[in-house]
Amino acid sequence: MGSPISRRGFLRLSAGAAVGGLLAACAPGAMAPAPAAEKPEAAKKEPITLNFFNRGGEYIAKVMDMQMKLYQESHPEINFEINAVPGYSHQEVLLMMFAAGTGPDIWFDANRTTGMLTRKGLTVNLEPFLEADPRFNEDDYIPNCWIAQTYDGARWGLPWDSGAMVVAFNMDLFDEAGIPYPDPQKWMTWDEIIELGKQLTIDLDGRPATDPKFDPTRVKQYGFIADRGHGRQTYIWSNNAEIIEADLSCPVDTPEFIEAMNWLADLGLKHYVGPSPAYEQATTMDIRSKNVAIQHIGVWLLGRINDAGVTRWGTFQVPYSKTKASYGHYSPLCISSKSKYKQESYDFISFACLYEGEEILVDMGMMQPIRKDLRDRFINNPAPPEPKYRQVFYDAFEGPTFRWPGDKVGSYYNGWYQPMIDLWAPYLDSLWAGEIRWEDVAKEVREKTEHLMRTGEVT
Repeated sequence: MGSPISRRGFLRLSAGAAVGGLLAACAPGAMAPAPAAEKPEAAKKEPITLNFFNRGGEYIAKVMDMQMKLYQESHPEINFEINAVPGYSHQEVLLMMFAAGTGPDIWFDANRTTGMLTRKGLTVNLEPFLEADPRFNEDDYIPNCWIAQTYDGARWGLPWDSGAMVVAFNMDLFDEAGIPYPDPQKWMTWDEIIELGKQLTIDLDGRPATDPKFDPTRVKQYGFIADRGHGRQTYIWSNNAEIIEADLSCPVDTPEFIEAMNWLADLGLKHYVGPSPAYEQATTMDIRSKNVAIQHIGVWLLGRINDAGVTRWGTFQVPYSKTKASYGHYSPLCISSKSKYKQESYDFISFACLYEGEEILVDMGMMQPIRKDLRDRFINNPAPPEPKYRQVFYDAFEGPTFRWPGDKVGSYYNGWYQPMIDLWAPYLDSLWAGEIRWEDVAKEVREKTEHLMRTGEVT
């Protein structure tokens, strides 16, 4: 892991108290009334500084800054000390901070790490706070928004970003190729997305991937990038394979599972429609860079796609093999079990995730709203994509195709998603690079994954 880059900012507002005097006029000749009892001065709240640990990049920091400033308008006694670390391994920095006794009060966590940090006793059980919150009503929120924050029957974070994962496409690149836009209500098959991806993948000499002379080492534009991280399970389920069964077995060595994993690898290795470590490119390939025609994304990228200047884009569901499957999750704000200001921390994260602050998340394209009353605000937002494509996110998250890893045991990856990522990483690196096929390691990965799911130990 690279050295973390820290940014400390202090957002201070001071509250002044204005004391006004009231003069009573007496009519001539009338007895002056007895002076009214002096009103006690309103109790001032002592300033409090909440240490906030942020992850992600500039866009996330900008959205969080907007929320904090809005919150301070009604809570001038609250200051924020912000620490930020870019990159993937924010949990490593958090663990080091807690070990040094400098852990934050609040942090922006990831769906992959909340379970692990909760198992380590670092997060606060939010159920007592939600029960005592007069504004909170369970019926106001969409089902399944809590899946990645709920362990042992309790919530340990509040959703701050994310939602459904779907497939986005760049209309300009479709127009250049003379290809009609995908129907947002039509589900493509694996074969169909590969053929479409080949037509939209072009090398630096202008040859599509359908041309025998296509050069996979010199790609100008990719046709289809599947999400092989958070979105990987969607392809697994769609091939009638399973990740975690109700008995915590992990049948990652079945023919269906093996086929799905090899298919994901072959998108880059065999069909050349997406990136592969075997064919490194000189530039970043991403829909935001306008050199990818179709990309599997999460709704959390909505604002950042628009911010990158991709103004004409749409969505459709993730392609399937045998069974239609969809997926989504939310990443939370969490409170440290070691914080001295747990109530004040809850007051801020509930503002940011459940109440007024959520409107900022929706407008900035960070979140598919968890509040039901914000649905129209999300779908009919004037920013791209247009409403029929924004509807696709709800179709994915609320429809009968929606699943989540661990739904058969009632616990998101049974709390061990990040350790599972760490366990699988070397195997996946070799698979994507074409050094192995999944059947070569499936039995070994199954044994280690089942041990992890039952014990939390990585062997």
